[in-house]
Amino acid sequence: MVPKICLLCSIGVFLTAIPSLADTAPAMRHLAAAIDRSTDQTFYPRARYGIIRNPGIGYQTFYRSAAADRQLPSSTMYMRFYWSGIETAPGVFDFSLIDRALSRAQAAGQRLAFRIMAYDNGNAGPLALKKAGFRGFAFAFDGTDVWVPDFDDDRVQQDLQKLIAALGSRYGSNAAIDSIDLGLIGDWGEQHFWNTHPTPPYPSSRTLKWLSDAFKAHFSVPVLVNDGIWENDPATFKYAIRAGLGWRVDCWGGRREMTSKYPNMLPDVADAWRSAPVILEPCGVMGEWRSEGHPWRESLQWAIDNHVSEISNKSAPIPDEMMDDVKIMLAKLGYRFALKRASFPAVANVGQALRLELDWANEGNAPMYFERHVVLKLGSRITETDISMRGFAPGMRTDVVSVETGGMAPGIYAIEIGLAPTAAKNPDITLAIPGEGPWYSLGTITLIK
Repeated sequence: MVPKICLLCSIGVFLTAIPSLADTAPAMRHLAAAIDRSTDQTFYPRARYGIIRNPGIGYQTFYRSAAADRQLPSSTMYMRFYWSGIETAPGVFDFSLIDRALSRAQAAGQRLAFRIMAYDNGNAGPLALKKAGFRGFAFAFDGTDVWVPDFDDDRVQQDLQKLIAALGSRYGSNAAIDSIDLGLIGDWGEQHFWNTHPTPPYPSSRTLKWLSDAFKAHFSVPVLVNDGIWENDPATFKYAIRAGLGWRVDCWGGRREMTSKYPNMLPDVADAWRSAPVILEPCGVMGEWRSEGHPWRESLQWAIDNHVSEISNKSAPIPDEMMDDVKIMLAKLGYRFALKRASFPAVANVGQALRLELDWANEGNAPMYFERHVVLKLGSRITETDISMRGFAPGMRTDVVSVETGGMAPGIYAIEIGLAPTAAKNPDITLAIPGEGPWYSLGTITLIK
């Protein structure tokens, strides 16, 4: 029996007393079980289907929070703010409107996406700049007399630089901000002059490039350029895309746009989705697509095929006969992380680093554009890793994680996994596997001495 007792000691199974040969039988069964469990165990999660509510993907509410628009799960509230309401005098900024919207979004469990627009048919433009003697242009837009500054003027650009810098300082790296549109120019900030009389001069390519660079310099959250620039200055639009800006479609589903404009745009944005989001807003609302005989199912599939992360319907009701197809589309937009396999030891010595292999799939159509890293929980001990999910494009990958066990007591420990923000230990991302989340159980590990 002496060799057998030594074998037990070598793997850390301690017998407090072995008074007789018969008493060794339970210990030997323990040893056999330990040996059986000493090989790696593999966990294969099942798939999860349907819409997942995660930051930066899916359905955007429009001027309403998810508390008011409950049609579909939503992680983003989209707003537009008048320039005149933000800059009350040259270089004097009031961000209370944005702050209140941000608070409303957060109260509903959402992030805020927004745009600053110069005017619409109920706002005459940033008149504080006009009163201060800035150069600009007067015109009529849909029955409203409007004034906008001359974006090519040096004084205007100096003022804009202050505005963009102030916005960036307050919101540019705020994790509660989903994205910001370049905005500012044109009808509703869509960077076109579709219904103005007379039409003011379009800003120069030099100015448009400067605007793209200024926003990029002051914002680490995604910045989106609107497709109106493409129609007016396609070379500068491509410049913005190459600089890492995403793009926003403002007439998704429109007959002319879907058959002519967007097919011609696509070569200029072929890989834009790899570094920044693509977001869609419909021409009118979806109900009009159906009533006007538009091929709306093709528009939904277009969003999937072109790596769109988020869509809006301006918080208008989605017709019942469209809803099932819309839900199918939303389940495919943006990132969708599924853990396909997890392999790790069943038994390990205290102080031994545990090696876990994790096979991931991004089953969506786009990457994650912000930082989340893998965290593991062994019992109550949380291990942060440097494994980032940002930029993980659709497809598969394998990560290897090492988890330290020094200082832990022998015992059986649950092991769980999650995705957490930078420098945080609390995950907040729902995975495409069963479970409530944001922690997901992989099984147990037995630690022995």
